[in-house]
Amino acid sequence: MIQRIEKEKKLKKVLSRTIEDEGIKIEVDSKLRFSEYVGIKVDDYYNGLHDAAPPKSVDFVVAVDCECDWYTLYILELKNVKRTTKAKDIQEKFDTAINQFMKKDFSDIFMQDRFKYKDIKLYLVTTSYKKAEQYGCFEKYQNIRKRIKERDTLYSDSLLSQKPYEFRGRYYRIEREIPPNPIIKKIL
Repeated sequence: MIQRIEKEKKLKKVLSRTIEDEGIKIEVDSKLRFSEYVGIKVDDYYNGLHDAAPPKSVDFVVAVDCECDWYTLYILELKNVKRTTKAKDIQEKFDTAINQFMKKDFSDIFMQDRFKYKDIKLYLVTTSYKKAEQYGCFEKYQNIRKRIKERDTLYSDSLLSQKPYEFRGRYYRIEREIPPNPIIKKIL
């Protein structure tokens, strides 16, 4: 898959081994060689088409070779903001990445039966959770806040309304994280 992505003429200008946008840099496992992963700057791809109204799209789709035609995909939206962006805008970006970019525009790569997925990770990586930074990852912060949230019915309702994304028969949800997490790595 990595070689197939690198050979795709339409993607050549938007490939990167540095996963960085808006001053947020995502760490890549130091054990990964350049030949084992590639980042595709999806928003640059759509903006480069020079359409009058390019679709909202995530910052990166990162493919990681986990060996023997098994892959992990990281679909990343990086936001350096004081407050989180509207959920509808974020959902629209992930919709474009999955339903347009991966299922239609480049279905010959991402929908290819030969390529199997160990996992697909959808992440909103944002600096808006300043309190979470002291814990090192959003998950730890989230566990601490869990007791409060359990009593908050509005929060419970918003969790129930989170949109799942379907890709090749499996469903995924957007996870939140703080930089430099998540670490781009192989899943064995």
